[in-house]
Amino acid sequence: MKILKKTLVAAAIATAVSATGAAQAATIVNHASTQVTVPATFGGIIVNEVVKTEVDLQPYASGNDFEMLLGALEALAEEDSITLTLNNGAVWKNIAATSVRASVGNGGGTAANVALVSGGPGSNTAVFRVTTGGIPGGLSIQLDPAASINMAAVPANGKVTITGSMSGFVGGIATSLYGSPLTFNAVAQNNARTATITAAANGVFSVATGFSTLTPATAAPSTSSAANITVVNGLGATVNGTTANGAGIPTGIPTVGANFVTITGPMTGVASINSLSSAILQSSSAGVAVAPAAAGMAVDLANNAAYGVLAALSAADITITFDGTTAYDVSAYTANVATTADGSYPAVASIGTGTTHTFSRNGSSFTTNSFGPLNKLTVTDLSGAVGAGGADGAIAITAYDAAGVAVTCTGLTVANVPANGTTTIQGADVAAACPGAKRIDGIVNSTGIQSTNTKLTSTGATSQSGVTVLTSSAISN
Repeated sequence: MKILKKTLVAAAIATAVSATGAAQAATIVNHASTQVTVPATFGGIIVNEVVKTEVDLQPYASGNDFEMLLGALEALAEEDSITLTLNNGAVWKNIAATSVRASVGNGGGTAANVALVSGGPGSNTAVFRVTTGGIPGGLSIQLDPAASINMAAVPANGKVTITGSMSGFVGGIATSLYGSPLTFNAVAQNNARTATITAAANGVFSVATGFSTLTPATAAPSTSSAANITVVNGLGATVNGTTANGAGIPTGIPTVGANFVTITGPMTGVASINSLSSAILQSSSAGVAVAPAAAGMAVDLANNAAYGVLAALSAADITITFDGTTAYDVSAYTANVATTADGSYPAVASIGTGTTHTFSRNGSSFTTNSFGPLNKLTVTDLSGAVGAGGADGAIAITAYDAAGVAVTCTGLTVANVPANGTTTIQGADVAAACPGAKRIDGIVNSTGIQSTNTKLTSTGATSQSGVTVLTSSAISN
């Protein structure tokens, strides 16, 4: 028998907020009803690490993600309807007629007398028709925890709201029942587990030592300044976070050791990569800490990488020490912070990337894009400090043709430039040694030079075609 008489008083209609990449929680405040003394609550937290294609709802025992509290006189009759709507690109994944439960209080209850008549899986709405027997007043209408949401299309950090509304016919007129849908204030909690990388101050390999050590080095033999890696766990990464695919509810925040750091860059000549406060420990390339624990990062020379797991959320003092065995080129080192599987937190490939260290060299360079048999290039030392150690004034030439393809140079010998002196490079010599050369690049083991490209005319005079002055310049690739 249909219940025809309805008392149109406001009920607490749950509007639940979840999120991708951030945890959201909404407290449902009953603004109008005098019959419901306990407000409905959305207690679920969706952690950013979960699989977005299927986000489970929180089990009854922990408090429901979605709940509609009916007052004692707020019954739903046969042919009334309940509509659950998602926004922001979310769609229902697993939801069926049996997903709607009726209970006295928050305890799971039994399947309500409803049928799923439209929407459902793959849709942002699920419309349920109340069937024979109706739903008596005074009950709590909830979603079974087997119900889940597909958030794959939800933007990063986007909020998803579940809005519940009830409707039926009063006096033959379709009517929104019990004040639904109601609007409530949502209280957001940031839950992103993110990593930030702050680069160390630029290091400079010294020409005076043949570019084999840094100047100044912070420690012997040659240690860089410190980079900073910090991981932040949001407030939502705690107990009662909702995970994907029934993986279970986290029993606590993610462990520090689940934060896995990989630093990539040229590792030849790298003696060690360390955290001065031992905030990082050596690990395998899969993020498994070595046993017994060893400070710093494990250097993988073959793959130009180093691996470590955090021992504290902030590793603000990561340094690279070079052994001084080779002439180091201009280079950069980058870090990726991943998370490994950690209880109910699945692995995430990256929660932050960035540059940790960059290195230049304090030699000088020159270039000319017009150089032939009638040209000559003069290089003059401006440092006055050439002649000892790595600062020997040596000049290395690289040549390219007009299409930008490197040209092989055979038998070309260029004299070192002396302190405050000048060396001349004859175009005829370059043309003979480097056939097809159009552009000439040079690297000089001096902290300051001037280079001049001149060309002989038919009368024997010269015309200056370009001047380059580079003093204490960093060489770049």
